[in-house]
Amino acid sequence: MTPSSPSPRPGSRLPPPAGPREPLGPLAQFGVALGLIVLELTLTAAVLLVWFFAALHLDPGTPAPEVSPAPYLLTVVAIGVGAGAVAVTWGRRRAWGVALTQGLMAALLTCGALVGLAYEGRDAAPQPPAPAPGMVGCRSGDHSQECAHLGG
Repeated sequence: MTPSSPSPRPGSRLPPPAGPREPLGPLAQFGVALGLIVLELTLTAAVLLVWFFAALHLDPGTPAPEVSPAPYLLTVVAIGVGAGAVAVTWGRRRAWGVALTQGLMAALLTCGALVGLAYEGRDAAPQPPAPAPGMVGCRSGDHSQECAHLGG
C-alpha cells in the first residue's frame, strides 16, 4: 500500500515557514484601493437602482405601492461594514493607503445610510396636531394690547 499523501524523503528539507508578508508598494496600494472603491460604489449603485425600480410606478390608474427604504439602506450599511472590515484587515498588513481609503468609504456609506434611515423614520412618525386657532400668540393672556387683534 502506498500512502495517499507524499512524505518527505529522508534527507530532504522542508521549505521554511512563510514569514510576514512584505507591505505593498504605493502603486499597488493605489490599485487595490481604487479597485475596492469601484466595487463598493458598484454594489451601492446596484442596491439604489433596485430600490428605484421597486418604487417605480408607471400606471396612473392605480395607487403607487408603499416601498420602505429600510431594507435597501440597511444593505448599504452592510456594504459600509464590509468596507470597515477590509480597512482593518489591510491596516493589519500595514497597507495604510488601502486602510485609510476603506475606512473613509466605510464611514461615508454607513453614516450616510444611517442618516437616511433616521430621516425616513422621522418622516414616518406621526406629526403633532396643529395648534387650535385663537389666543395662541398671546404671551400675557387675552387682556393685553398684544392680543388686541384677536379680540382680547
